[in-house]
Amino acid sequence: MDKTATYLWLKAGAPLSEGLRLFAADAGEDHPFIGLLRYNHQVAYPILIRELASRSGISLREVQRIRQEKGTFREHWPFLSDPGCPPELKVLAADKITAYWNYVRAHEQLFDCVSREEQVATVRLLMDNYKENKAIIAEFLHYKEHGAVLGRHPIFKEMQELNKLRKLGPIELMKMETRLEHNVWRIENELQKNKKPHLRADRERRMRIKKRQLEEVKKLLSQMK
Repeated sequence: MDKTATYLWLKAGAPLSEGLRLFAADAGEDHPFIGLLRYNHQVAYPILIRELASRSGISLREVQRIRQEKGTFREHWPFLSDPGCPPELKVLAADKITAYWNYVRAHEQLFDCVSREEQVATVRLLMDNYKENKAIIAEFLHYKEHGAVLGRHPIFKEMQELNKLRKLGPIELMKMETRLEHNVWRIENELQKNKKPHLRADRERRMRIKKRQLEEVKKLLSQMK
């Protein structure tokens, strides 16, 4: 692919229509990614930027410089360092990073798919992590602008469930510890086998929830000793 053309495209603000033309000229109009671009350009647009850069030999660091992306994660969301920041938002900060890297890996896999089933599963993974990232950003933006939580993300209900654990006695906690350890093992086994790749994002979400519950149970039990 012509590196100069991609470079000028990035300098011009990376308009979607021109990026679509550049990709189609290099990969062909029948490439499955073209369909994703037309179906949901919000999800596919960041992938398009990275893919065109990769095909043109332009590093991601150079892409960031060209597009003048500034600021670190903590600089964008300074409230995360405040002692009074709601714990739910601190948890979401870690989940946001996970969603981002899952998105990046799915993007890399998208162009290595050899079957329709793999394409569908990978696109599903892209969509799920895109939606998760968008939901987290909505919470962050609301708190940044209003100083109060939006409270729509499932993490708030999850944290309420964690609070209920603190009311349990030692015997109940020990039973729950055993149950949660089995749940974590089972989900890890499902992820390793990967027999239903379209369920991967949901399984990873359940894994994070179960691990947070297990961590809380172990902490409560250690405080009782």
